[in-house]
Amino acid sequence: MTHRGLRILVGAGCLYLVVLGFLIGMVVERMRFDRQRAAVLQSLTAAQERLHIHLMNLERQAEFSQPTRSR
Repeated sequence: MTHRGLRILVGAGCLYLVVLGFLIGMVVERMRFDRQRAAVLQSLTAAQERLHIHLMNLERQAEFSQPTRSR
């Protein structure tokens, strides 16, 4: 193998490693983001359920506290 062919092979190998590292970095970052997103969504879902229960309790209290109207 000539010196020029060896340089091309080494350059192609380095480019391959750089691209592979970039892609692996993207995958790892996406997995981290998805984990954080799942935690935030779980927290928001729990807060939404608590709010719904609270609003339903307020509605029940309002129904029982209103006098019945006669027509």
